[in-house]
Formats: sequence, structure tokens, C-alpha cells
Amino acid sequence: MQRSLRKNSIIIGFLSWIFSIFLFSPRLTLFLGEGSGTTRRDDILAQCFDPFTKNLKEPILAYRIIQPSIAKALGWCGEKREFLALLGSPGIAYITLILTLIILNLSLKKRFSNSLSLLATFGLATTHLTQWVNTHWGHPDSLTFLPISLLMMSRQPILIIIATSIGCINDERIILSLPFILLWWWPKNKSWNQSLKNLFPLILSSFIGIAIAFFIKVSLQQGLIGPGIFEPYEVDTINGYFRIFNPSNWLGLAFMVFLGFRWLWIIPIFALVILFKGRLSLRSFIFIISSLLAILATFTVADVSRSCAFFFPMIPVAMEILKDQSTWSESKLKFWISWIIGLNVITPALKVYGIPPDWWAVSPLEWATPALPLPINMWKWLTSPNGAITW
Repeated sequence: MQRSLRKNSIIIGFLSWIFSIFLFSPRLTLFLGEGSGTTRRDDILAQCFDPFTKNLKEPILAYRIIQPSIAKALGWCGEKREFLALLGSPGIAYITLILTLIILNLSLKKRFSNSLSLLATFGLATTHLTQWVNTHWGHPDSLTFLPISLLMMSRQPILIIIATSIGCINDERIILSLPFILLWWWPKNKSWNQSLKNLFPLILSSFIGIAIAFFIKVSLQQGLIGPGIFEPYEVDTINGYFRIFNPSNWLGLAFMVFLGFRWLWIIPIFALVILFKGRLSLRSFIFIISSLLAILATFTVADVSRSCAFFFPMIPVAMEILKDQSTWSESKLKFWISWIIGLNVITPALKVYGIPPDWWAVSPLEWATPALPLPINMWKWLTSPNGAITW
């Protein structure tokens, strides 16, 4: 039985990724076209030959050595149009994204029926969980998504330490997921102090993993690992938060947050409504505060929508809240998620860094980049002067 469930999850995970890359496919002329410009993938490919190279256009990548280290160990290195380079990037990112969806489906099956787990997996596959990784080669976010999915699968302390440290080295935004991982494992029908005692090993292991990642990053910067990073990358979080205090930014920020999960936000919104209507428990309070803080944290960076994907466990936790703390049946959840998948398919998936004040007078293509489906990008590849003809 267990073997059959695992095989079923492998199929669902792979098909949900195929579904996602059909909806959100890469611009092949940008990444492979002869004479096309440089992208972050060029930095990643340089790191595949030497994970500690400092000849990078984006300094933050000097800290993110997980993907290039894997590529170097496997020998998946090469120039941008070579087969080995394709295995290194986007190959590693795509493989780990498929594994993320497989493990996510297995985790969901522990709490929900097979049919609801399938719909939830496909639903998340229509969000930025897959969109950014599929369309942006050289951005291996899935090497953080995979550890997050493993944290939903098991609470073994060693696995938690390893997964948290690897995920954090690859991208610090794994921290946004940890409160929702805590809620995913929250014991039912126990007092708050019993629950926290039960979850203490998970909390402690997570902190140890973060501490290991912090030590490795400091070691990279100071030259204890590699030659050192002489121009450390700094994130301007203050100016990011100042955007909140300008009402003219509110529409843009809300829209970028919406694009993270798009219509799948309906599920956590319904869960929040249920929690506010009832008596607030510690678990409910953590969900409300964590949701607010996770959203606010995305405002510190330009890629707000992309950052939402790092707390994707919010969706399964919200599903469980609706199932356990309201009159929602699984059939009702399946009904809503089915409609949400349809809405996510027929409405545009966009990359937006900000909305101009006079957005109604400006062409949307000047501030929003659509994620195009595979047939369109394949057609552009076959007809572009720097596309398939150059091979």
C-alpha cells in the first residue's frame, strides 16, 4: 500500500510540474539564443566550474553555493548552450522542483484524501512555487523549496537540521516557512504548554540548522571557506519597509502579494475569517501573526511575489484549519480548489516589481511581464533570428 502511494505521488508530482511548465515556460531565446544578453544563469554557470568565483554580476550569489557545488560534483558544467550546462541549470532546479511537488503530495496525503491532495498539489503548481523557477534559469529557489517540503514530511531532528541549514544557505527566505511548519506539526487536543513541549525538538533543531547556515555564510565572507567575499552583499530592508508608509504604494504591494499565490489566497483568507470568528487559541494566534509578518517581510525585496512562494506551507495549514475548525468538508475544499485552479489557469501570471502611480494610462507591458505558456515560447524560439536557427 505504501509503495503504491509513493508511486502515485511520483506520478502526481511529475505531472503537476509538466502542467506548471506548460503554463509558465522559459524564454529560450533569452537563455539559449545566440547573441542573447547575460542573465543570472551566466553567474551560476561560472560558479559551477568554481563555486567560490568572485567574478559575479550579482554579489549575493557568492553566498549561495549549494546549486553550483552540486553541479560541480556531478560534472554538470559547461558553456550556456552545452548539454552539461543545461543539466546544471536549469536541470538541477527543475529536478528539485519535481521532488518538492512529490514530497509535498506525500505530506498532504498524511492529512487529506488522495483526491484532495492531488488538487492541492496541482493548485500550488499554478503559483510562484513553480512560476519563478520554471521561467528564470539561474534562480534555484527549489533547492530551498525541497528542504521545506521535507520539513512537512518528517520531524526527525537530524533531517530538520540538515534541511534547514541547506535551505537557508541557498536562500534565507526559508525562515518565512518555519512558523507554518510549526503549525503543520501542532498536536491536536493538547494544551498550549503540552504542544510547545512536544514541538520543542523541532524548534531547537530548526535553530541549530539556521545557526549552521549562518556560520557557513560568515565563513564564506571571512575566507574560512574559500577565498573570502570582499564586497559583502547588503540588503536595504529599511527602504523596503518605508514603502508601506506611502499610500501610493499600497495598491502595488497588495497586487504583488496577490500574484504570489493568485486565487489560491482564497484558502488562507477563508481560514483567517474562521479564526477571527471563533475563540483564538495559541495556534490560531500564531497563524494570524505569522501570515501578517510573512507578507510584510516580502516588502523588503523587489521580487515580492516570488518571496511569497517561500511560505507555501501556509496553504496546507489553512486547508487543515478549514477542515478541523469549521464545518468545511473535504468535498467543499475540493470544490473551491478546483475552481481556484481554473482561475489560476485562465488569468495571467505576471512578474511585477511595482505599479506606476498613473498605471491606468500606461501599457501594462511596461510594468508587468507575463509568464507565457510553452507553445508561445516554443514558437518564438523557432521563429526568432537568434533562436533555433542559430543551432
